[in-house]
Amino acid sequence: MLNITKHFVTFTENFTDLFIKTGASKTEFANNVGLKHSQIEPYLNGTIPITSNVVKICDYFNCSIDFITGLSNDFNYPNLKKGFNQSCFYPEYERLLKLNHTNHFQLSKLNIVTETSLSLWKKGSLPKFEVLISIAYELGGSIDKMLGRI
Repeated sequence: MLNITKHFVTFTENFTDLFIKTGASKTEFANNVGLKHSQIEPYLNGTIPITSNVVKICDYFNCSIDFITGLSNDFNYPNLKKGFNQSCFYPEYERLLKLNHTNHFQLSKLNIVTETSLSLWKKGSLPKFEVLISIAYELGGSIDKMLGRI
């Protein structure tokens, strides 16, 4: 089973390092990124943001989500796009399942996804960010690719 806590720690460490390098106060940083200043402290202390806030943070730093979560050592990809495209998730998820010769049910047995989430994803919903991290690590994928950023 995947140790997701390790990847949360990686996010927190990388975010903290990047934040400190800005030299900005939490309020200044939040205003520049488009977040509430009250959100920054929890993120620095290990709370994982929702997907849209992770994207805002990575857009601000011009870094990949894969880097900030420890999936890649590459800070940025040459073709990295700002924002995200929700409709890219499910096709990429299906592709990764096929590449790994597995299926959604097998991932649910590993407690990575829930059995019922598949129908929501087919309709265009995104999983929680922690689930995106788990899927990427388990299937060897890219969160940036699942979100249409590359």
